[in-house]
Amino acid sequence: MRNMLAKLALYATLLFCSSATSNAQDKTPLFIFGDSLYDTGMSAYGGVKGVGAKYWPYSQKPGKRYSNGLVIPDFIAQFSGLPILKPYLLPGNKNYTEGVNFASATACVLPETCSKAINLKMQLDYFDQMVQILKQQVGKSEANRILHKAVYLFNIGENDYTTLLQENISKLPLSPSDKITYIKQVLGNLTIHIKSIYNQGGRKFAFQNIGPLGCMPSMKYMLRYEGACAPEPQELAMMHNAEFAAVANRLQSNLAGFKYSIYDFYAAVHKRVLDGNTYGFKESETACCGSGAFNGDNTCQNMGRTFSVCSHPKDYLWFDAWHPTARACQQFAEEFWSGKSNVVAPCNLRSLFAMG
Repeated sequence: MRNMLAKLALYATLLFCSSATSNAQDKTPLFIFGDSLYDTGMSAYGGVKGVGAKYWPYSQKPGKRYSNGLVIPDFIAQFSGLPILKPYLLPGNKNYTEGVNFASATACVLPETCSKAINLKMQLDYFDQMVQILKQQVGKSEANRILHKAVYLFNIGENDYTTLLQENISKLPLSPSDKITYIKQVLGNLTIHIKSIYNQGGRKFAFQNIGPLGCMPSMKYMLRYEGACAPEPQELAMMHNAEFAAVANRLQSNLAGFKYSIYDFYAAVHKRVLDGNTYGFKESETACCGSGAFNGDNTCQNMGRTFSVCSHPKDYLWFDAWHPTARACQQFAEEFWSGKSNVVAPCNLRSLFAMG
C-alpha cells in the first residue's frame, strides 16, 4: 500500500510539472539570487571591500565572475532564449523586463553570518526596490504579469555552512543538535524570503542545492584533509539538502500555484570529483588557480600573495579554491536545464520555464 501511495504521489507531481505550457515566443523572465557561484558582477559594483572578481585571472571575458568564463546562470539564460542577465547594481542597468541578477559573492542566508556581504536579505531588499521601479516603467498590471511568469533561481547557503565550520574548527565535529539547530535557522530565514517573493507574485522557483562542501579544495585545505572529500562538511551539506527538499515540498502543498525545481548539485559535483575523467576532467581535486594543498589556499587574484594559474582550465573541475571552471558550469547548467528526474526534480528547468 505504501509503495502504491508513493507511486501515486510521484505521478501527481509529474502531472503538475507537465501542466499547461506558455507561448514559446513570450520569453520567461529570470531573476537570480545567490552567492559567488551565481555572481556576474554584483559584488564588484557593490562597494564591499575586498570582494568581487575584479582582477586577473578572473578578468577574462566576460569578466567579473569567479570562473574563467560563463557561470551557471549565464548558460541557463542562454538556454531559455534570454540575454545574459546583468547584475542589478551595474551602473545604467534599468531594464528588468527579462530579469536581472542579484547574486553576490560571500552572500549568506543569515545576515549575521556574512554581515559585510550583500546577503540574501539585502538581495530581497533590492528585489523589492526593482519591483517598484518596474511598476513605474511598465505599469502595475504588466509588472504583475512579468513577476507571475518569471522563474526565480536560487543558489545560497554554502557560505553559511563554511563560515560555521571556520568559526568552530577547533570544536569539530559539531554535535548533531548544534547542526540541526543551525540548519533550522538557515531554512527558516530562507523560507521567509521565498514567501516574500511569492507574495510579490512569484510562482516558479528553481533551487540549486548545497554542493559537497567537503570536496572543495578550500575546505580540504582548511581542515588539512588529504582525501577526496572531508566527511564533516559533507554531512552538513547532506543534512541541509534533505531538510530543504522537505521544505520545498511543504511550500508547494501550502501555497497555491507554487511550483519548484531542485537541482542536485551535491551529487553532480561529487560524481565529478570521484570520477572526473568520465566527464572530461583530467584534474578534479586540485584547483586551476591558487596555492597550498589542492590550491585550496584562497590566494587567486590576491595581489599580495603568490599563486599559480594552470595553462588549460578546461581540463580542471575547479577554477579556484571554491568555484568550478566554465566547462564544469556548462555541464551543471545543462543538467539543471534538461536533466532527468535523478538529477533535477520534480521537473527540470526547461519544464519549469514552459509552465504558464
